[in-house]
Order: sequence, then structure tokens, then C-alpha cells
Amino acid sequence: MARARPVLGYPSRSAACRALHDLGLSHAAIVLRFADAGEPITKAQVSGLLNYTQVSASAQLKVGRAVVERLGPAARARGITPAQLAERLLATVTQADLIDAVMDDQDEISNHKEV
Repeated sequence: MARARPVLGYPSRSAACRALHDLGLSHAAIVLRFADAGEPITKAQVSGLLNYTQVSASAQLKVGRAVVERLGPAARARGITPAQLAERLLATVTQADLIDAVMDDQDEISNHKEV
């Protein structure tokens, strides 16, 4: 499992994006800062990392204990709860339009799509 890697003087990409955004930098400016440091990132990735907090509080998802336990180490490495990490993951995947890439199930769903 990949661990958070320091970037731009912050403990992770997420922390760097949040801190730079809090300083007033635009998504494009954040992308440039990362590029200058040799750490490429896209505007979509920046947006996903920043928008995780905007996940609707009205939607509740049931997540099994095994999934929560598997999220535990990555969540602890980021100083957050497994539920917060799950929110960030969903926000990042949806904001960056990565559902099909993550799921890799096109063969299974192709029969269910409307023509």
C-alpha cells in the first residue's frame, strides 16, 4: 500500500493542496507549484483533494467492517478516521471522473447500459 509522501514541505499531497488553497492559491497555481517541485498533479486531482469536505452530509453509506479495517492503516497515516478517508476517496474518484478506471468492470456493465 502506498504511504503518504512529503511534498512541498507538507506530509502529503492532500495536506499540500489544502494548505496552498488556504493561502489563496487557485487550482492552476497549485498545479504549477507541484510541477515546479517535480511532482506533477492535474487540476482535477487538486479539485478532488480539496472537495472531499463537500460530500453531502445527507447521504449515508453503509460500509462493512472489513472495508473499514482495510482503510485503517491509510487513514492513520493521514491522521484521519477510516470514514473520513472513505469520503475523500469517493470525492476524489468522482471529481476526477475515475470511476470506470478504478472499477475496471466495463465487460460486466456493457450489457446493462442503455443503447
